[in-house]
Amino acid sequence: MYSRNFEVVNHPVRMRIFQVLLAEQLSIHQIAKRLPDVPLPSLYRHVKKLHDAGLVVVAATRSINGIEERFYTAVQGLIDPDALDKPESMDAFAEHVSVYGMVVAQAAAQHIAQRSAPDLNNLAVRDHFFYATEEEFLRLREAIYALLEAAAEQPPAPGRVKRRWFVVAHPLTGNLEEGEA
Repeated sequence: MYSRNFEVVNHPVRMRIFQVLLAEQLSIHQIAKRLPDVPLPSLYRHVKKLHDAGLVVVAATRSINGIEERFYTAVQGLIDPDALDKPESMDAFAEHVSVYGMVVAQAAAQHIAQRSAPDLNNLAVRDHFFYATEEEFLRLREAIYALLEAAAEQPPAPGRVKRRWFVVAHPLTGNLEEGEA
């Protein structure tokens, strides 16, 4: 099941659709406004694939002049850690991380390209390297998560802009073993 989910969502357009539906309920026409470069027929086709795979669901409907308008939302919990116990699942997960990261990076690049000058106060693009034990890393990760969760609970208000903070942290391959200089 999860390998199939990765297969379906690991398409740049479907990943973008999935991302816009993560925290919202949107109709096809509202999604089209968020993704103006995706032709409407393609959007219908990609949403259908996501829906058929169970990755997005119809969250609400309304009738407009006798036509049912559907509002979709993404299903949380795409990744079940217990389903990652097979090598092919890990390969699918690695591909998913790669595609997801690419889509996020493309969105950031598009934001930058739409401006005449970079607004460095509204960008956070950093690559940090550090040494940490597993316990130290877990404490750092939980502290960052707590800050991000607190920020996510803030309601929309004048001056507040919806933002994304995408974090990937992992041990570097080829690290020196403990105690080596």
